[in-house]
Amino acid sequence: MTDSEKLDLILSKITEMDARQASMDARLESMDARQASMDKRLNRLEVGQAEIKKELYMLNRQIADTYRLALDAWGKSAENRVWLETGSPEPATATA
Repeated sequence: MTDSEKLDLILSKITEMDARQASMDARLESMDARQASMDKRLNRLEVGQAEIKKELYMLNRQIADTYRLALDAWGKSAENRVWLETGSPEPATATA
């Protein structure tokens, strides 16, 4: 093998390596773009999660308020029933 053939072989190997490196660079750029896209989606999910958490908190408060209102109404109805039955707004006391 002559020196010229050796240099040609080395040059062909270097050319192959350059092509592989270019291919790897393209794949890396594609992966970077996908990662950036995933980061954006993740940020949107975090914002959505915070909104859902806020809405859940508000819903929980509404449920608690409704529960308190129902208890108050129930208590009032019991007081009104006693008043209607006894003619007095105070509950009847047991006498012995």
